[in-house]
Amino acid sequence: MNVVLMRWFGQCLTSFFILFTFLFGEAFAQSSVGSLEKAKKEGEVNFYFVWNVPHGQAVANAFQKHYPFIKINLYRSGGSTMLNKVDIEAKAGRHEVDVLLMSDLYWQPLKDKGLIAPFCAPERAAFSSEFKDKDCLWTMLNINTHVMAYNTEMVPKEARPKTLNDLLDPRWKGQLVMDTTDDRWFTTTLDKMGEEKGMAYMKKLAAQKPHFRRGHTLMVQLLAAGEFPVNVIAYGYQVEYMKAKGASLDWAADEPVTVTGSLLSLAKHAPHPEAAKLFINFAMSKEAQTAITKFNRVATRVDVPPNPPRLLKGLNIYPAKPELGKILPKRIKQFRKIFGILQ
Repeated sequence: MNVVLMRWFGQCLTSFFILFTFLFGEAFAQSSVGSLEKAKKEGEVNFYFVWNVPHGQAVANAFQKHYPFIKINLYRSGGSTMLNKVDIEAKAGRHEVDVLLMSDLYWQPLKDKGLIAPFCAPERAAFSSEFKDKDCLWTMLNINTHVMAYNTEMVPKEARPKTLNDLLDPRWKGQLVMDTTDDRWFTTTLDKMGEEKGMAYMKKLAAQKPHFRRGHTLMVQLLAAGEFPVNVIAYGYQVEYMKAKGASLDWAADEPVTVTGSLLSLAKHAPHPEAAKLFINFAMSKEAQTAITKFNRVATRVDVPPNPPRLLKGLNIYPAKPELGKILPKRIKQFRKIFGILQ
């Protein structure tokens, strides 16, 4: 769906929500969130998240300016590590997590194990249907656009890739770099292309003998340093962040652009449920969403444009599908086999 149309429709819904709150007061919003008095007694929230630590800390700090009586305990890890941690805690009867911000394709097992609770936060009205489910189990707070990044000093204008197929040009053999954990991109791209066409493409890409490193942030830094000319799959916001610091980088997107993102959910057995609801609602607010754009992250709230607008403006986005997490283990094995990644 075209992002401009999607955001226009969402802004209409947001305007209605703001008007409703103005007419009927904060009492409605507060009652929808939960009990402030109970939240005060609970006094803390255990927040597990997959963002970089400064990004999660920024939202926590902003929340505590409004609710200084609630402490936010932060735990940061990657999606697979977090999934294992939550699963182990649940099996041991130690339900410690209150709020989860989980990588989209690692979220599904949590639902299947009954570890997610529904919560229809009032601020959720400001998110379009592409970025939330109908049962109030998850809301996507940000998206990472999958783009091809390149060093503008190393790659002449006429050679800069515009589509994924451009990466199959013989000139790029042995010149590309990828992340050893690009299995989520692999999964969403196969869904976009279709199984047969997608697998054929991946085998041709593997024949280009790309180099592999671990960490998308590291790869963009290596790209800027001139270690590689082209990064097969980078996150758009990270490229723009480095550009803002003066790096000779740019990017192009193969449309419709596949994305991954982070899903915000309430834990089923949250030890501090009322405080958790306050935090979730705040994390969806315009203030919190604006806070993450300072790191060039692409917020999904309709009235918070990305920084810079190019990260979304005019792009045709391929819809996020958390349900693809059901086949992620299979896709990980296929990805590693095709690209010869040893574990």
